Amino acid sequence: MTERRNSEGKCIYERGNTMTDMCITKLSVAEAMSHEFGTVSEDIPVHIVIDLMLQNHWGEVLVFDENNSLIGLVTKERLVRSITDGTSDNLPIKSVCCNKVITTDKEEELVEARDVMRRHRIGRLPVLNHTGEVIGILTARDVCNGFSGKLEMLGEHMYSVMENIAEAIQVVNCNGIVTFWNYQAEKLFGIKASEITGRKLADFFSEDLLLKVITTLDSYQNVLCELNGIYVVRNAVPVISIDGKTIGAVCTSLNVNCYKNLLEQLDRANAKVRNLERFIKDEKQDESFYTINFNTRQILAQAQKVGRTDATVLIQGESGTGKELMAHVIYQSSKRVKKPFIAINCSAIPETLFESEMFGYEPGTFTGAQKSGKKGKFEVANGGTIFLDEIGELPLEMQAKLLRVLQQRMFYRVGGTTPITSDVRVVAATNQNLCKMVKEGKFRRDLYYRLSVVVLEIPPLRERKDDIPGLIKRFLKQLALEYDRSFYGIDPKVSEIFSAYSWPGNVRQLNNILESVVILAEDKHISTRSLEEAGVLDVLLQENRSSSVINQQNKPVMEKPRGNLDDMVIQHEKEVISKALAKCHNNKAKTAKMLGIPRSTLYYKLKSLGIMLS
Repeated sequence: MTERRNSEGKCIYERGNTMTDMCITKLSVAEAMSHEFGTVSEDIPVHIVIDLMLQNHWGEVLVFDENNSLIGLVTKERLVRSITDGTSDNLPIKSVCCNKVITTDKEEELVEARDVMRRHRIGRLPVLNHTGEVIGILTARDVCNGFSGKLEMLGEHMYSVMENIAEAIQVVNCNGIVTFWNYQAEKLFGIKASEITGRKLADFFSEDLLLKVITTLDSYQNVLCELNGIYVVRNAVPVISIDGKTIGAVCTSLNVNCYKNLLEQLDRANAKVRNLERFIKDEKQDESFYTINFNTRQILAQAQKVGRTDATVLIQGESGTGKELMAHVIYQSSKRVKKPFIAINCSAIPETLFESEMFGYEPGTFTGAQKSGKKGKFEVANGGTIFLDEIGELPLEMQAKLLRVLQQRMFYRVGGTTPITSDVRVVAATNQNLCKMVKEGKFRRDLYYRLSVVVLEIPPLRERKDDIPGLIKRFLKQLALEYDRSFYGIDPKVSEIFSAYSWPGNVRQLNNILESVVILAEDKHISTRSLEEAGVLDVLLQENRSSSVINQQNKPVMEKPRGNLDDMVIQHEKEVISKALAKCHNNKAKTAKMLGIPRSTLYYKLKSLGIMLS
């Protein structure tokens, strides 16, 4: 067994290239037996055997007959006792050896061999292989050494595992004395194992979760807390011995800061999208959801009408149709408009963080958490509106918790005992077929009925193509402002191409395509050339090869590109920016000027598209 430390300072134990067997009962006789024993023929005189044992330091010899069959065993102690009793040392060894020899097999478990030795009150067992040949001898000392060696290996193995595991591990005894503190615990709590092991945990952390465990003997699962600015999920349980006695407690703590950071980044990204979507306003009417389509305007009128009530609303529609914008229409039309509007992406909340994020936690619930506690989304939104986006992605367990709050209109903070009343209007949205999910058992029927008091179905963009010209105008205005560009017009042919396309990604895809065009277009007038420069023209034309618009392009029929339109746009952007960088010798200022975009936009594109400078 060798010890070394990796680049992070973790302790690593190695024993060859194999993993240690964790079960002590799997220890075989072959692993513990000794090869230090003598063999003699049955007719050799006793005095010669004594000389051989003294010369070779044998503790015992095995006696064989002329056919090389084992007929007996004699120990040093037996020989001394025989000579003391007056036995002649000229007699053959077979006259004084023990003729009743009990053997064992090399593959037999050591526990079984030990029990045989105890049952027959013997101290040695010859060990045979599968052909019956004697290959070793097992003594009582060998049994003890075998078990102690195995225990030592297990201890070293377990220590290595606990030192290198991803979680921080803390172990205390019943008196609150720290008995183990691994490397991750050193990093998380900022205290070396040598400084805290053997001392009372309360001297360092007076309200640690482990102290609650050894006091109450309760177990704690998936407890979220904040330690030194790091979010962790902790699990703490009592340690119970085989005889049922409590001998201490153990706690594991996993750093989930990365998930928290991703969640915050996603929230910021969603907030940016929401801000951009809210920025789009029609020049003649102040509406956050733009449409001139007759059917869609009817749905918009229904949203404004239901907005004046407190009814729960379920908004359905394909991805990119503007479900959150419709939720804002409901919110803006409601009496709660001056109260908070809290948007929650249900697919982005980890299950372990659900309760604390949605309902908050009480002061002192977690070690290192905010002393004042923290309000959850439902508490922050009190009096206002909560928008539950991607509600179909919510796991069943979280659906049950959400349903309970919607039914009772009250909840408890994590670690709290005082109920908090929730006066919140709920608007949910999904791009999935919830009825089908209910039948498949993937969505709770009672929650579906609770959410679908009023259902609004937003048509896809392909069914409201009369909205496309107005959307183009609004998006271009906003994008030109964002990217510091100016455009004085758009070619009618471009409008025809956009109107003829089916838009599988709906309004969001339309916005993304226009963003690419705004960034990559050379001219200030958007034409079919601008679409070609952005790498989207051929894809947009695939569905309309027979139209007069295509005939005017005089372009040969091209092979259908692989991938969807968004992928084509991204790939073309990468190619255009990479070529510009090469021409400018990786000078970002010159590249941005060549592309006609601000330097900040170029930096953003380099990062988002994963373009590495050579």
